[in-house]
Amino acid sequence: MAKRPDPTPQEEISTISQLRSEVRQTERRFRATFEQAAVGMAHVALDGRWLQVNQKLCDILGYSREELQSLTFQQTTYQEDLADGMTALQQLIADEITNYRGEKRYVRKDGQLTWVQLTASLARNEDGTPIYLITVIQEIDARKKMEEDLYRQQQAFQTLAENAQDIISRFDSNFRFIYVNPVGARTSGIPQTEFIGKTHADLGLPAEHVTNWQAGLQKAFETRQPLEIELKFDGSTGLRYYQARLSPEFDAAGNMVSVLSIARDITEQKLIEEERVRLLESEQQARAEAEVERQRLYDLFMQVPALICLLRGPEHRFEFANERYLQLVGNRDLIGRTIREAQPELAGQGLYELLDNVYQTGKPFIGSELPVMIDRKLNGHKEEGYFNVVYQPARNIEGAVEGVMVHAVEVTEQIRNREITRSSQQRLEMAQQAGQIGTFEWLVPTNDIIWTPELEALYGLPAGGFEGKYESWVQRIHPEDLERVESNLQRSIQGGAPYHIEFRIIRPDGSIRWMLGKGDTHYDEHGQALRVIGVHIDITERKETELQLARTLEQVGFIAATSKLLVASIDYREVLVHVIKNAIPAIGDWCRIDLHSEEPDIQPLSISYPDSVEGMRELSFEQISRVIDVTPSALGTVRQQKKSEIITHLDQEAYRTLTIDKGEQKVLKKFHAGSAMVVPLVIEDTIEGTVILVASAERGPYTVADLNIAEELASRVIMAIERARIYHNLQDLNANLESRVAQRTEELRQLNADLERSNQELQEFAYVASHDLQEPLRKIQAFGNLLEDEYGEQIDDGKEYLDRMRNAAGRMRVLIDDLLTFSRVATKTLPFTPTNLEMIARDVIDDLETRIQETHGTIEIGELPTIDADSRQIYQVLQNLLGNALKFHRPNVPPVIKVAAIIQDASTESEFKNEPRCVLTIQDNGIGFDEKYLDRIFTVFQRLHGRNEYEGTGIGLAVVRKIVERHDGTITATSKVGEGSTFIVTLPVHHQTKDMDKRYDEF
Repeated sequence: MAKRPDPTPQEEISTISQLRSEVRQTERRFRATFEQAAVGMAHVALDGRWLQVNQKLCDILGYSREELQSLTFQQTTYQEDLADGMTALQQLIADEITNYRGEKRYVRKDGQLTWVQLTASLARNEDGTPIYLITVIQEIDARKKMEEDLYRQQQAFQTLAENAQDIISRFDSNFRFIYVNPVGARTSGIPQTEFIGKTHADLGLPAEHVTNWQAGLQKAFETRQPLEIELKFDGSTGLRYYQARLSPEFDAAGNMVSVLSIARDITEQKLIEEERVRLLESEQQARAEAEVERQRLYDLFMQVPALICLLRGPEHRFEFANERYLQLVGNRDLIGRTIREAQPELAGQGLYELLDNVYQTGKPFIGSELPVMIDRKLNGHKEEGYFNVVYQPARNIEGAVEGVMVHAVEVTEQIRNREITRSSQQRLEMAQQAGQIGTFEWLVPTNDIIWTPELEALYGLPAGGFEGKYESWVQRIHPEDLERVESNLQRSIQGGAPYHIEFRIIRPDGSIRWMLGKGDTHYDEHGQALRVIGVHIDITERKETELQLARTLEQVGFIAATSKLLVASIDYREVLVHVIKNAIPAIGDWCRIDLHSEEPDIQPLSISYPDSVEGMRELSFEQISRVIDVTPSALGTVRQQKKSEIITHLDQEAYRTLTIDKGEQKVLKKFHAGSAMVVPLVIEDTIEGTVILVASAERGPYTVADLNIAEELASRVIMAIERARIYHNLQDLNANLESRVAQRTEELRQLNADLERSNQELQEFAYVASHDLQEPLRKIQAFGNLLEDEYGEQIDDGKEYLDRMRNAAGRMRVLIDDLLTFSRVATKTLPFTPTNLEMIARDVIDDLETRIQETHGTIEIGELPTIDADSRQIYQVLQNLLGNALKFHRPNVPPVIKVAAIIQDASTESEFKNEPRCVLTIQDNGIGFDEKYLDRIFTVFQRLHGRNEYEGTGIGLAVVRKIVERHDGTITATSKVGEGSTFIVTLPVHHQTKDMDKRYDEF
């Protein structure tokens, strides 16, 4: 082999210059990335001095670059965290670990503490001597605050769990119960206190149940991920199935400490699924670089908790990608490929265009929480992620842009945790609003109380309107309930029963609301109360309902007693006395009934109670000889409008609207009348009088429910008056009953004679129509045929008139036949006998066979019942309806007709008597009609189409309706133009024999 000549000095100089250029280029890239990084980066001396820091680190600690480089990391580290940092440094120097990663607190320049995540590695010389530390510092204050907020929400959630309908429990790492809510205790039949500190096996639960729980809890602790399990449990309520969601719980440091289980009863559902978790782990060997500086830079990029890659040229071809980036994209082959080739899923997301802009303009791009859809598992399924991104132009020695350095930090988990926290808070707020529940936390040592906005709203306060002190709360409690509430609360914090009490509050607007207070007390290690966490629930509606129910029961008892007297007595005066005396105190404190009827036996009178003169509880009974000229305004309004009225607030001025009697006004003033009801006594739209009921202020204002009772009372008074009136009328009726019966008998005889004459005339018309009218028509048609046969060639143009004459005679004959059919519905009848509708329908189909074949139609018959009917007329009904369905079909669309029937039993609510009915339906797919013409189609001679479109006289459906009505039935139809029609015939299933015989005799 020929010996390669030694390089010339000029070649050596050129090679060294090229190497130095590449080193400087690499250094510039490093510095650009170092300065533009989205996280803090620094080089730290082994004695702790900050040698080199980027601007992001200065922002995190609040120092300028010069100030920070004059300090050591020992001076900026929180003292409690310094020991861990020094230990890690010694381990790095001793080569016991290759890099260190942990969380610690720094002291900012302003004295505030900030949490960071620190990644550190040690830079060494070629001989392995340590030089300095390479550190990456990421601020995690937001995450720490989020964890604290989540902890507080868990405390509030535990309070709400006591009122939940699901089984809620918590378990430690040994699968022992550390909490179970009352629903779990009730379901298992085991007292709540016996669960704590025990496993399912310790409680003696079934072996299969224990095994399933242990498997689920073990998986939750191993995976640190939520999961769902399905269980079955044979408890006190029998065999039940549950779906339990197991959610890991973490402490502030991120350590998993317990599992929260929410088990929902899913009896009758068995869904067996196991959550499958697939993890893709891979490694990517980084290519070794020639220069030590480049190698250190690559090592740093491979270790930092960020996504870093270098894209070369205008096509953005991958030259470098660190391990984090490769893991993100499923360890796909990137190096040497353009980003459009390697990551096609980024198309349409604007990322290619951003890279093009950075390359073309040389201006960096910085994006915060940028959403990106990535195929993480190379399965064609794109997953959403969020990233803090820096696109930094990479320049050559001349300063020209030759690529783009990408630096990104994934913040998907932080954003999702933030959304989870927000969603949890929203669900908590929605639950509180829906249940009118507000939560509080009382810090016992300081007497501070923290209220949620929902609780402030329940107390009638705006958001932030509560002063936050115990004393401010007790001022809002009703004075009559204050001592009882405070005693209950004191017993709770002294170790007694949990806080649980119903009490009243007074809102700022003076309104009173009822609250249910419930809460748990938390103690320190010495048994001293630290805080009370609980809820207040607005139960005003429930309390008002209970009060109204008690009043209603009393009023209903009074109404029942009044009704009993009404049935037993025909003396309306006796009834009025009973009503007015017993209305007090059932529905009022004062009552007056005024009658001004003009009936001879109903005398005008007024009754008031208590007595209006002496103010004693006696009746004031006044006979009135005439209608009072001066009517109080409230009574006048009610009498004019004939409508009851509630006066919710009365004062002394309003008393005169109820009565003009000074004595009665004094009585109203004496017992502090607060509200009133005025109810008219209306009989057949005529005012017969009024009832006034007045309640004292102590009783409370009248409601609509009270008015319903008062109107019921008025109806009893009206019934008493009506009974008196009926009694008077009966006496009059008895006097002339015989003459009226004789007169009515004569009218019925005359009506029967007229009916017989009408039937005779109808029969005579039928005879004339069938013989005398049709005979001339037959002759017209016969002579017309003779004219055509003998003189057809001579008639020439007159043949058209001859054809029209014969056609008109034919239509006239059809019309006479249809009229004859219509008239015979009532005259030519058969008695009602059991008739099989299915057999009748099949006979009709046989007769229509020719028309069915011409139209290519189909008639489907369902199961039809047997009913009492005139079989011949039922045949006419089906023949008309099925014939029409075949006739009125859509062009080029074969008719499809469906015949069905159902039996409505006697219990079905309808317009008919309580007897079974047959509902027969004939449905077609024909031309249909506009339902506004529904009444018209059943009328004689009414047609919706011209004679040239469809043949017929318009009598068929009129005959059908008349036959159905003869059978005590009904017919109607539903239809849409172009979609078809459904005719609905309703007929009695049975007819009484005597009624049928009578009807048959009449016809």
